[in-house]
Amino acid sequence: MAGVQQAPARIGSLREQRGARLELIGLTKVYGDVVAADQVTLDIAPGEFITLLGPSGSGKTTTLMMVAGFVLPTAGQILVNGEDIAFRPPHKRNIGMVFQNYALFPHMTVAENIAFPLKMRKWSRDQIQQAVREVLQLVRLPGFEERYPRQLSGGQQQRVALARALVFRPPVLLMDEPLGALDKKLREEMQLEIKHIQESTHITTIYVTHDQEEALTMSDRIAVMNAGRIEQVGTPRELYEQPVSQFVADFIGESNFLSGRLERYGNGLYLVTADGWRVAIPWSENVESREHVTVALRPERIVIGDGSGDNVVEGTIDEIIYVGEATKFRVRLEHDRWLTVKQPSRLETMRWRRGDRVRLSWSAADMVIVHDSSESGA
Repeated sequence: MAGVQQAPARIGSLREQRGARLELIGLTKVYGDVVAADQVTLDIAPGEFITLLGPSGSGKTTTLMMVAGFVLPTAGQILVNGEDIAFRPPHKRNIGMVFQNYALFPHMTVAENIAFPLKMRKWSRDQIQQAVREVLQLVRLPGFEERYPRQLSGGQQQRVALARALVFRPPVLLMDEPLGALDKKLREEMQLEIKHIQESTHITTIYVTHDQEEALTMSDRIAVMNAGRIEQVGTPRELYEQPVSQFVADFIGESNFLSGRLERYGNGLYLVTADGWRVAIPWSENVESREHVTVALRPERIVIGDGSGDNVVEGTIDEIIYVGEATKFRVRLEHDRWLTVKQPSRLETMRWRRGDRVRLSWSAADMVIVHDSSESGA
């Protein structure tokens, strides 16, 4: 088949493979009046695991489908090692794909499912057997060759789908919410397993999910998408610790938001709310006095029952939510203001009761200035 990778003279180990550099340049898809993907630009290094993260309708799956070739872009480029494949049909892209529903052939055995892309590439019988045997070892399913998909658990079917996507040594792997059908415990196990397999094969991977914890667990970098655009790209730690927008701060983890004008007092920088509340925030040279801004504060950075931080307030506990390893407190302050506090579940935490009057404190360094996503047009 023209454009499809032909059988190699020698079958090297999957671990000898190297991923491709993948560049998305101004990738855009328009459906009538709807812009599903808007100028998406990413430079993905060889062997990197990058996740497209966002809510439904954010453009992440549309972007993935354009890379796969199932959706043609309205504009933009898709470069694999410098070669533009934006308008090449899927079977000529040599890209591996794992779908959410696995898309296994029910009438084929595990070995036949995995071998299918190799037969399409006219690999020899010996090459196919060797490749299938190696990839089954990689996904920890040796001895499952003769089983049918209906005889496998959800996690095993997911491994077979991954094996089929890897067996022909693609330079790029795409995964569209592949763990969505699994229960929470198995999902968490498979997250780590997929990441370990990806690292061992050095394959460049784009992974799509709406699950923030999944993205934080698996990714080298994350591209947070909103309304067709990329809001921010960074490592999991960068996105969590230094979100640039209110959308990112709210979508990845939880945040409290305070808005007001900036005031400089000596060597300090403060946010002053409309009702006069002054909150110490980190010093910055890149802001102007009287400028109106929003700051984000993570709930776990607030200490309950302590008054030693840069910022100290008092309030009344209105709600307590126990979630196992942590406990959330919704605390009502003056002027109908609320803060969510998250603390590890331990004896001193559990002594608080609804209606208790408490003191909250936090450091100025724990607050981050964020912009309003709507102001950037995203």
